Amino acid sequence: MNPKADYIKIITTSINCHSAHGLIDQETIYNLFPSRTPATTKKKIKEAMAQNHNLIGRVAGIYPDTNTIIHITETKLGIPIKGSDLMKANLIAKEIIDNLTSSFLKDFSEKCLGSDYNYKTGKIKTSFTTLNNKLLKPYQEYLTKIDNALVSIAGTLNQSLIVHALRNSGLSDTSKPSNPRSFCETGTGSKGDIQIYHTGPGKSGSVILYIEAKSYAARERLLRGLTDMKTPKVGVGFFNDASEFSAKRVEQFATTAQTQAVYMPRQTYNNLTQEAIAVHYPSTGRICRILEIEFISDMEAFKQKGIIPQR
Repeated sequence: MNPKADYIKIITTSINCHSAHGLIDQETIYNLFPSRTPATTKKKIKEAMAQNHNLIGRVAGIYPDTNTIIHITETKLGIPIKGSDLMKANLIAKEIIDNLTSSFLKDFSEKCLGSDYNYKTGKIKTSFTTLNNKLLKPYQEYLTKIDNALVSIAGTLNQSLIVHALRNSGLSDTSKPSNPRSFCETGTGSKGDIQIYHTGPGKSGSVILYIEAKSYAARERLLRGLTDMKTPKVGVGFFNDASEFSAKRVEQFATTAQTQAVYMPRQTYNNLTQEAIAVHYPSTGRICRILEIEFISDMEAFKQKGIIPQR
C-alpha cells in the first residue's frame, strides 16, 4: 500500500466521484484496499473527513471522529468551548450527530426498498408483505447497529467536551518541566474517567480528585461507578432527567458513594426538588451543582487548594 497520503487521496476521490443516488456504501471504499482490514480503512475514512469536512455524511453509516465533531462544534459556536458553553456545545454536537443519523437511516431505507421507492416523490408503492420483508426486518437490525454506535459516540464525545472546557480554562493535561499537568483522562476502574491534580508547596505527590463522567442518563450506573471509585470524587454529565436525582438518591451519593458533588445542566438543576438541593456533603456543602457555572471553577479551585469550594 502506498503512503498514508495516498489513502486520503484515493478515499476522497472515490467519494467525490460517486454519482449514483444516495450515499456511498462503506464496502465500496473497503474494496479499494483489499489487503487492509475494514477497521483500518474506516479509520482512514475518518481521517479524510477530518481533513475535508465536505466528505462528512457522504459515506453510509460512518460518523466523523470526536475531534472532528468538536472542531465543527467550536466553529459553529464561534469560540473555544468553555464551562459556560458546555450545554450549547453539547446541543450543537448532538444536532450534528442526529442529522447524520437521520440521513443514514433514510439512505438505508431507500436502498432496501429499491424500485418500490420513488426518491423524486418520496412515495412508497408496494404491498405490506413486501415492505415488511424488504425494509422493516432489515431496518431493525441496522437500527441496532446505529444505536450501538451512538452509545459509544455519546460517551466519548460528551467526555471530550468536558476535557476541552478544562483545557480552555487554562488547566493542562500535558506535562512540562516548569508546568506539571493539572489533569488527565484515565477511564480505568476506580481511578475515574478524569483526574484533577493538586500538588501543594513542598509535596512530592499530588492530591487527586477523581471524576466519573456520564452522558445523559444517571440511572444506577452513576451511583455504582462513583461507589467503586477512590475518594475524593465527583460526578459530572449532561443529565437531562431531574427525577433521577431525588433527595433519597442524592443522599446515597453522599453516604453510600462518599461523593462530594454531582454537576448537571442548569435546566436539570432548576427542576430538582428543594429536598434534593438541600443534601450536603460534610466540609464541601451542596452536592447537586450546576455544570455551566460551577464545574470549571470548582476544578480550578481544587487544583489550587486540593479541595472543591464550600457551596
